[in-house]
Amino acid sequence: MNAKDHPLFKQFPLHGTTTLSIGKAPTPYHIYNGYGLFIGGEGDLTVARTLLKNETVFPVQTTSGKALVGIWICNFTEASLGPHHELQFSLFVTRQETAPLPSHPLNLLNLLLTRPDVQMMCHGLWNDTPTVVAYNRELLSLNAQHTHSQIERERGAVTFSYLDQVTRTPILSGAVQQPHQASFRANWAWMSLVGFRQVMKVAQQPWLKVEVLNPVGVVLDRNAVAESYTKNDTVNIRFFDPRADTLTFGDTPYRALQFKPHFVQYMDGFKFVYLNPK
Repeated sequence: MNAKDHPLFKQFPLHGTTTLSIGKAPTPYHIYNGYGLFIGGEGDLTVARTLLKNETVFPVQTTSGKALVGIWICNFTEASLGPHHELQFSLFVTRQETAPLPSHPLNLLNLLLTRPDVQMMCHGLWNDTPTVVAYNRELLSLNAQHTHSQIERERGAVTFSYLDQVTRTPILSGAVQQPHQASFRANWAWMSLVGFRQVMKVAQQPWLKVEVLNPVGVVLDRNAVAESYTKNDTVNIRFFDPRADTLTFGDTPYRALQFKPHFVQYMDGFKFVYLNPK
């Protein structure tokens, strides 16, 4: 089946165009194919609060005094705005301050599936084409910046490098081993955390819905909610292995988070819809 014929895109079809500084673009934002990594972990809570000082939300924190942080590394090979790369630093937040969560390496996966009050803030964003940068900034009010990037699958690993397009200073680079099958250890830990019934409920969903917030001030003066929907042909989860996986942070505000990765979610056959913020 042609990826564009997937039921996700029938449910949320392209329905118009928007005028950007670089010309016209179709809406909403569609990703028809690609692959990527979602690396979940924890960061310094004080730094997270500082990053969110202009927002109207609070970081989700753990009993160990950490904030929950995610990094998205994606190669979108077929999309409504053309092929492009993405790097995103996400902070997981609530509208009111909530009690700390017991520390667990798979907390992020649990929150995305079981806590509707938890939302994902797209705090830092880089893309490698001017069209996507303009779309994300001007229509979605995301803090998108232009990157010179490379993402490859080679010798059993996903390797990546993101540089500032103008200065060529490093943003993030690394290599993460590509899992070829599900990790029994990680999946058992996830099932123990969320419960078998919840796992089966997720497996039966046609796609995953996640609410994404924009930072204040790019275009919008509020943390608006944008609905996103994701479906992957393949999803494998495993624990991050510092003996085989590497992450090197450049001189950005996110290096101060002292990010500690806990798990890697590898996604292939990536399909995605991002609706306009409300």
